[in-house]
Amino acid sequence: MIVYIHGFNSSPASNTYGKLKALFDDAQALEYPSEGMFADNLALLCQQVEQIKSTSTTPLVFVGSSLGGFYASQVAPLFSANGLLINPAIRPAQSLRKFLGQNTYFYSGRQWIFTEAICNSYQNFCDQRTAPIERLVVIGRSDTTLDPNEGRQYWQQHATIHETDDGHSVAAIDAVMLASLNKWLQKA
Repeated sequence: MIVYIHGFNSSPASNTYGKLKALFDDAQALEYPSEGMFADNLALLCQQVEQIKSTSTTPLVFVGSSLGGFYASQVAPLFSANGLLINPAIRPAQSLRKFLGQNTYFYSGRQWIFTEAICNSYQNFCDQRTAPIERLVVIGRSDTTLDPNEGRQYWQQHATIHETDDGHSVAAIDAVMLASLNKWLQKA
């Protein structure tokens, strides 16, 4: 079963999840508050995965975009699951600094304050790159939100890298991504 994790200020209403849902009708989306502390959000996501896992008859496969890609890189190894990481955030405590202050959720329009404490909570994560799972890391060469070179360097020894001409959002779930997802879903 595809398990999707959205990015910063996003939600399950994201375009990426819509593309996945069109291809995999049983896909599920997890939800976390962007204003939550990292450890609290990680625990919340794991609770949601446990609920999904109890009803799934197929392997779990995680897909995450941006900050959701970072979360997928943290959650997937805990469930021995493979993952598709789309323009994943690498070091959120640094890359999210530009969002300190007033923020607005893309889909609900709700406003909130991103504090230094929330941002700093992302310093305490476990580097899961060497976990024995498969990952396809999608890097949009035209991404202006996250540095494609940093993503490439960070993941090059630990994942298969798939580069696209996309920006921060993928235009489509292409044949390479789809092949990996289908392969992982078939493993029992």
